[in-house]
Amino acid sequence: MKLTIHPQEMCSEDVEHLQQAGFTDQQITVAAQVIGYFNYINRIADGLGVDLEERMTTPVEQWLERKANFR
Repeated sequence: MKLTIHPQEMCSEDVEHLQQAGFTDQQITVAAQVIGYFNYINRIADGLGVDLEERMTTPVEQWLERKANFR
């Protein structure tokens, strides 16, 4: 979330926390690339006025609850 909402606030401590949680440098790099790509695509879509599909407008809380029920 931080990389998406406040990318200018990212710092080495953020990477260190991920490493301490068990993520490898490669996993952290891939995650940053995927997050950056999705942010890019979303901004392009927003800039062009592309409408979201209905399944993409689910409130975050509802999406997280459904995700938790799949485990």
